[in-house]
Amino acid sequence: MYLKNALIELLDTVPFENITIKAICQKASVNRSTFYAYYSCPRDLIEEIESDIISKLPEYTPGGARPFLESIIPFMQYVKENGKTFRIFLSTPVDASFGERLITAVMDKYEEFSFIDGEDERIMGFIFCVNGVVGVVREWINSGFRLSVDRVSRLIVDMAFGAVGMIPEKASSR
Repeated sequence: MYLKNALIELLDTVPFENITIKAICQKASVNRSTFYAYYSCPRDLIEEIESDIISKLPEYTPGGARPFLESIIPFMQYVKENGKTFRIFLSTPVDASFGERLITAVMDKYEEFSFIDGEDERIMGFIFCVNGVVGVVREWINSGFRLSVDRVSRLIVDMAFGAVGMIPEKASSR
C-alpha cells in the first residue's frame, strides 16, 4: 500500500515515464529490495492499481436498475474516497490500455445486461456506456464531488441502462 500511495503521489506531479523505482521507494520510505519483493518495475505497480480498481466494479444483480443502483452506490463511494487515484488514472495518460481493460471488464461482467441486438451494436453500446460513465465520473471528481454519491449513482444508472438498450424503471426514484 505504501508503494501504491507513493506512486500515486508522484503521478500527481511527475509524468509516469519520469518516475523511477528509487523515487517511489524514497516517497514510500522503503528500500529497493522491498519494491523488488513485490514488483519488477513501476509498470507492474500501475497494473496492480488498475486491477484493484477493476476488481471493485459493482456486481450486477438481475432485477433491473434498482438492484444495480444499490450495488453501484458503494463503488461510487469508493471513487469519492479515492478521488486522487481516479483523477490521475482517468485524466492522465498513465496507461493507454487501462481504458480497454476497463471496457473489457465491464462487458464481461455485465454481458447479460445488454438488450441490444447484434454483436457489433452491443460492443458499441458498451463502449459508449463505459466512456460516458468515465466522463461523468471524471467531471464529478473535477467538480469537487458537488453531486452526492447517491445522485451521481442514479444518473449513471439511468444513462447506462439507456446506453445498453434497457429502459431504467425509474429505479432512481428521485
